Amino acid sequence: MVNFEVALRADGTMSAFELDVLPTVDTVSEYRVPRGIAIEAARRLQDQGVAVHDIGAFTISASASEERFEQLFGTPLEPVELPTDVPIPDDYTATAPRSRVDVPAVDGLDELVDRVYVQHDPILFATERALPPFSLSEEKFRLRVPGDVAQLMQATPVHRRGITGRGVRVAMVDSGFYHHPYFSALGYDYLAVAAPDVIEPGNDTSGHGTGESANLFATAPGINFVGVKMGNPTLAFRTAVELRPRVITCSWGFHVDLPNTSMPNWLKPLYLEVLDAVARGIVVCFSAGNGHHAFPANVEEVLAVGGTVVDDALSYAATEYTSGFESVWFPGRRVPDITGLCGTPPRADYITLPVQVGANLDKDGGWGAFSGTSAASPMVAGVCALLLEADPTLAPQDVRNVLQYTARDVTDGKCFQGHAAGAGPDLATGYGLVDAHRAVEAVL
Repeated sequence: MVNFEVALRADGTMSAFELDVLPTVDTVSEYRVPRGIAIEAARRLQDQGVAVHDIGAFTISASASEERFEQLFGTPLEPVELPTDVPIPDDYTATAPRSRVDVPAVDGLDELVDRVYVQHDPILFATERALPPFSLSEEKFRLRVPGDVAQLMQATPVHRRGITGRGVRVAMVDSGFYHHPYFSALGYDYLAVAAPDVIEPGNDTSGHGTGESANLFATAPGINFVGVKMGNPTLAFRTAVELRPRVITCSWGFHVDLPNTSMPNWLKPLYLEVLDAVARGIVVCFSAGNGHHAFPANVEEVLAVGGTVVDDALSYAATEYTSGFESVWFPGRRVPDITGLCGTPPRADYITLPVQVGANLDKDGGWGAFSGTSAASPMVAGVCALLLEADPTLAPQDVRNVLQYTARDVTDGKCFQGHAAGAGPDLATGYGLVDAHRAVEAVL
């Protein structure tokens, strides 16, 4: 099935898909489409054999077989040539229309539908290739959840004060969320739901979502957690927003913010949903990438989370496994903002995490070891939840400011792009490694 977003045409409504148009948090509401028009467009799409999964404020999320898509919109789908300058999973593929999609005049569909954009699967920013077989007990320094992660993120003293993220809903959009016995044993509030285009939210054949959720609980064990299993990432993110969380964390993205490019229209539906989330007061965290020039982490209102490695001697350094770059799409935007804990090349098998038995990342009876910036974003999202329990009035920009100005400066090492860490904010680690204790102290 081909996942796609349908942009609608309505008199008097601004289009986000015109050349050189780039909405902001302040203007995103101006791009909403009247509900009646969206419902009628959805009905006509269904009459043409399209599966409509959700009618959003900006676009309609839909899918169809490749054959039906090509017949209806008059263009074949072809493989996309993927970049080779950063790690891309060996089994990752993408297809896109050969030419601009033409909306058919049948049933007056062209009167309501402006454009149609195929939605590609994102890259999960954990391990980018399969690990060789190994024993988790072998002699190698690895972190364990929850204790090691909580201590290094300075969340343990916050927990001792009784601040654990209690009452704060945090949503994670990922590959699925298996209810591992680990979560039950620690009494975590763990809920998995499916976006409208997928099934079985508790089935995580990748292991990515399950494992990364453990990093979130390590820093905020008292949160109300909801994991959203994704197919179409735009639809899954919108589903998370509709659940009304205070924080959303995503450990994935697209390698697209490259020289001589601008935001392609096929990413604007997701961009609009991210802006809408921030406009609603939701703190949105995205992984900065493992060498990728990542979107949506590059969005100015997003909290972009990079990586710092801490070794067995408690030395802090930037790691060449993680991204640091200046955005081409948003001049002046520097990624990352701050960091969580990440491993080092070549495999970043740094944190032992629970996964579904038999999942791709399962290496030892329901446990694996992985850690790119995928691990860092949920850790930081957990600290955001601690701040919001301590002071529920904080806006997303307040949370960003507190985390940045209380972070521990990292002055050693360099990132994937070769930028060196140094005194003060830099492209290797942003403002440094998040310090939950200092951050919470700043708002109490």
